Amino acid sequence: MVALDSRGRVRRMKRAATWCSGFGLAGVLVVGCSEKAPPPESPQAQEQAPSQSGLPRTARPKLRADLLADIAAVRHASDGGGRAWIEPLGGHSPEVVAGSSASWRIVFEAGELGVATGGAVFFQVSPFWGWSTPQVQRESDLGFTRVSTPAQGVELTPRTLDQQLLGVHIDGRALAAGERIVFDYGVGPLRAKADDFAEERSRFWIAVDGDGDGVRKLIAESPWVAVLPGPAELLSIVAPTVLRPAEVGRLHVALLDAKGNAGSRESASIRFHAAPPSLGLAETLQLDAAAGGSAIVDFSPTEEGTFHFTATATLADGRELQCAIGPLLVSSAGRRVLWADLHGHSGESDGSGTPEQYWRYGRDVAGLDFLALTDHDHWGMEFLDRRPDTWRSLVELARSFDAPGRFVALPGFEFTDWIHGHRCVIGFDDSAELLSSVDERSDSPQKLWDALRGKRVLTIPHHMAGGPIALDWNFAAEPELEPVIEIASVHGSSEAADSPGRIYSPVPGHFARDALERKLIAGFIASGDSHDGHPGLAHLAAPQKRAGLAAIVCEERTREALYDALRSRRVYGTTGARILLRFSFAGRPMGSIISAEELGLSRDIYVNAIGSAPIARIEVIHGAEVAIAIDGEGRLEAIVAGELKTVAVGDFVYVRVVQTDGHMAWSSPVFVR
Repeated sequence: MVALDSRGRVRRMKRAATWCSGFGLAGVLVVGCSEKAPPPESPQAQEQAPSQSGLPRTARPKLRADLLADIAAVRHASDGGGRAWIEPLGGHSPEVVAGSSASWRIVFEAGELGVATGGAVFFQVSPFWGWSTPQVQRESDLGFTRVSTPAQGVELTPRTLDQQLLGVHIDGRALAAGERIVFDYGVGPLRAKADDFAEERSRFWIAVDGDGDGVRKLIAESPWVAVLPGPAELLSIVAPTVLRPAEVGRLHVALLDAKGNAGSRESASIRFHAAPPSLGLAETLQLDAAAGGSAIVDFSPTEEGTFHFTATATLADGRELQCAIGPLLVSSAGRRVLWADLHGHSGESDGSGTPEQYWRYGRDVAGLDFLALTDHDHWGMEFLDRRPDTWRSLVELARSFDAPGRFVALPGFEFTDWIHGHRCVIGFDDSAELLSSVDERSDSPQKLWDALRGKRVLTIPHHMAGGPIALDWNFAAEPELEPVIEIASVHGSSEAADSPGRIYSPVPGHFARDALERKLIAGFIASGDSHDGHPGLAHLAAPQKRAGLAAIVCEERTREALYDALRSRRVYGTTGARILLRFSFAGRPMGSIISAEELGLSRDIYVNAIGSAPIARIEVIHGAEVAIAIDGEGRLEAIVAGELKTVAVGDFVYVRVVQTDGHMAWSSPVFVR
């Protein structure tokens, strides 16, 4: 954390050339939501308030205090003054391939008030992903940066302050208006490594402390570079999960690089294997480099059945990439299952890529039916709650992508509460309002819900059991506002202590199952919490190759249909694989609330799971225990039928499916009340 005084200023260390670490507007060090999670079994220290403080034990009050101090800090008129741009350096293009190395020259020109002696100029690459930290100590290492100025009499003292952050202290005399500082970034033999994730506008952030009081501000428009996808390493083909006979379905086909980035400028010939003629697919498909190595293919099956098939892409250089497709259930009976990712971030907070890239990837590459962009309210390099025009543009952008019947785009944000836990707020019309977790009018879950009541909005808590911050379960939302919880994402599973792939830094008593034991009624979903610009396919680059997707049991692709399905808990979650799961107890489907009278008529349980990979086991959870465990025997489809005689009023029952590849699915519970 940075050190801040009572006025929100960064405290100066013993000598002028040394600062406390940090970044952002006044030097708040942002960590947590997008940081790379440690392995699940490797505990990570969290700030925890003592229980006698009256705060939940998982609260992070120091971090919240720093954010509030940043808001209160007074900016001098010279803070954030000036402009910056990128110039050619050594023949290198400003563009760079994701994960590769290059060199750049960034030129800063002081604004009309200049930079006083004792002031500073800061250069920061994206602090959330793979950029090399600008450093001035070791020319032989990545990110070596030379800092210079043609201004005579100005003395520069550069110092690496923190991850991806370089500060330059001004001595000798003030830097006058129009005078320049040059950052030659990546000029050692290893140059500087770029972000692992492709994005059209990756910022080189420049901030200025113009008067030397320790408070800095970003310049109005920091320069940016384009990060291009690498060579194709993955073939992604996404098919619908449920189709009706003769209905037109779509295959979303794309060549992706090793990190899941789309937009490859490569051509390929696609051959389908074991796809029956009844699906109506051509035997081969050509992907054109000019189309970014992707295509959307319409097909119309004529016969019912469950289908799994494969495809091979042969690239121009002879390399071959394989992909498994399915399950695809063609049936005139049974409810349709559609797919949603309701949690993800762009470069407008702490993610990679533009909002437009995010929407295009989810729609055209991941083949999602429903998608929300939920950038943080008060987190990242520029805070969304301080940019109302940007918020309105994001709501409008979601409206422009929304196409009822084909693709549903929803406005949203993440309520980033460092005391009681994080929630996504999803709007279902274009009147969505951003409410800040650091605004005293909406700085608690109860205040948030009070402000949202009566609107077509839902809240969804996430990483409840640990990770950046566990959830304070003492706040119980009204089911109309918070009917479902997100039990899995890139952070891991918050289902239960016995869950495979559980979240890092788990806190006992904070798992979803613990909350169900305390009589919470909520459905289960999962979503990506993607920060890499890959909604719907966030598991591709996740450390454990698992993230999250929400399965929505509904017939229509409309905002209204999704709203009704979530409120009725007709949903389930997976770690990213499109597993088809049917579950009922006492004749009622997942998410139902049944009465004692209904329980008296039946305690029958039914599970039908069709995997995207062989099924390792199916577990029926009743209360705190695994009541039934069935070996999947490596089959792609499994059915469980039986009776749970011990279920009583007040209990809940749900299903967990585990595949041999580690992917999982969880049904929403059935509750007896």
